[in-house]
Amino acid sequence: MFVKPFRIKSQTQLKGSDRKKLRVELGEAFPSLTADDLTVLVPNKEDVVLIRMYCYKGESVLVYQVQKEPLFFVLEKEKKMYPTVYLLWRHPDLLHTFTTHPPVIGVLAGGADLMLPGIVTKGEMSPKSYGRFEKGFPVAVNTIENKAPMAVGVTALSSMDMYMAGRQGRGVSVLHVYRDLLWEMGTKTPPPSLGVPDIVAETLVSPSESANVDIQEISDSNVDKEKEGEVEQLTDETQRLELEGDEVTEGSGESADHHHEEEHSHMPTTGPEAMDNLLLHCFLKAWKTSAKKIEIPILTSNFYRLHMVPACPDGATLDIKKSSYKKLSKFLNAMAKKNLIQVKEFPKGIENITAINWAHEDIKAFVVDLEETTAKPDPGKSNSGSGFVPPTIEEVYQVSGDTVAFFRACGCSKGDVLLSGEVRTLVTNYIKTKGLQKEGQKVVNLDPVLHETVVNRKEGYKETLRWDEIFSRMLGKMAPAARITRVGCAPIIRKGKLEPIELAVAKRSGNKKVTLVYNVHIYGIEEAEFAHQIQVGVAASTSVGPAEHKPQGTTQVLVQGNQVAFIGKLLLETYHLPKKYIRGLELAGKGKK
Repeated sequence: MFVKPFRIKSQTQLKGSDRKKLRVELGEAFPSLTADDLTVLVPNKEDVVLIRMYCYKGESVLVYQVQKEPLFFVLEKEKKMYPTVYLLWRHPDLLHTFTTHPPVIGVLAGGADLMLPGIVTKGEMSPKSYGRFEKGFPVAVNTIENKAPMAVGVTALSSMDMYMAGRQGRGVSVLHVYRDLLWEMGTKTPPPSLGVPDIVAETLVSPSESANVDIQEISDSNVDKEKEGEVEQLTDETQRLELEGDEVTEGSGESADHHHEEEHSHMPTTGPEAMDNLLLHCFLKAWKTSAKKIEIPILTSNFYRLHMVPACPDGATLDIKKSSYKKLSKFLNAMAKKNLIQVKEFPKGIENITAINWAHEDIKAFVVDLEETTAKPDPGKSNSGSGFVPPTIEEVYQVSGDTVAFFRACGCSKGDVLLSGEVRTLVTNYIKTKGLQKEGQKVVNLDPVLHETVVNRKEGYKETLRWDEIFSRMLGKMAPAARITRVGCAPIIRKGKLEPIELAVAKRSGNKKVTLVYNVHIYGIEEAEFAHQIQVGVAASTSVGPAEHKPQGTTQVLVQGNQVAFIGKLLLETYHLPKKYIRGLELAGKGKK
């Protein structure tokens, strides 16, 4: 964004009230910053200048410069605040950070985005390798030699999509990088040496020799597809040779398919063969439970996420990367060769399951163990819901700011999330352990740690507080968040107030009405399948695409006509979402008299 010259429209010195407002906005954008941090970043007496500029692609950007150093910028279209490298060098843990090889930074400075092959991960690839986040999540980029962040951007995919991409494609859309023109606006200081990142101490997935390959893949977006195929084929052949040493053959898998109970009892506990057996088990179980009455065709990715993952036995985790197939498409094609299903590609590049052979001996012989899965799919549920299991949504509070010292004394860490009941328990145990309440008294004596946490500096010194005051003040100092837990997935923490599913009715040319639906992906609903359900239910055309006049990365489902009543009923009765998480139900058109 700042690699090419930009045009400065205006420069304005911020007044006292504007600085106070800026501190509030910074605190909301970055909850980990304390009140003292905010005062240092936006001082009362030093120069704080707001610079309005237009970048070479026409983006309108606000840059806040403190003592001639740009510390943060706001994209006016998104109303979203990002730190610069100058700010991240002071607070390196402000954003979720990816690590890459040092030569890659020079490529990013030339205007390239960070590709997935250039991201260093630790251990074997898993859904947690990149972290937990949605598409458009702000991140920083550092190197294996220095923890100091060198670039800032937003994720081009969600963490799960990155994992499913198999280290192919774009990972981070870079907004700002060390040595670009925004950095040159400041003091041009080099990055400080903050030591090596923690990930360097772990076993790296990609060896150091792969740095040159990473740079080549990042700098050249038009990689020869034939060469990619040759590399993939070579990798598959190497893995196949390794598996042959363990006597894993297709014949043994086919013979075991007819004896599922014996297979389960003699199933290997580790290695690719164990994951192959688990995939087959979940595949067959899905067709006998949640997928028994689904609408065909169905996207292969939806079938895996909505039916195979919930069918996984308790204590086990599906990981296609740990199987001999490595990719979901290869596994499903193997099932198609056994004449279990039919898989077709339409439109180009999108695979769908188009038929299921219910008469196949493997499906007929499979016996469902209802006790192996705690969250049991309901086969009698309406097929429009595709066996959807609603997420568990909890309002939680995050340890941040002035509360960090107190919760560290209670055994918690910065960034941990707690329910209000858990906060109350920790506070009660702390007071009783420290002996801060005398018998017969209704007030609590404040020790230094508790006083610093619940008493504001402007209030001065307070010796005692009531129990209810301590609880309410403690929760008020913590950052509110929402914890969304879906079956088969790790919990996702969303900072701030949880955005509800938004229904809106708009007019298009010719006075025609359309219904717009936003934020359904937050609640685990696949937008493409959701749009198909509406299309079938109301016999109206639908589409899924980027939302207009919304933050970048927001997707909308568009339906012809005012279909709020049907969509609301679908969300409430089929997806079983609480009404408080749906906004706009009052826009439903009045029925005909």
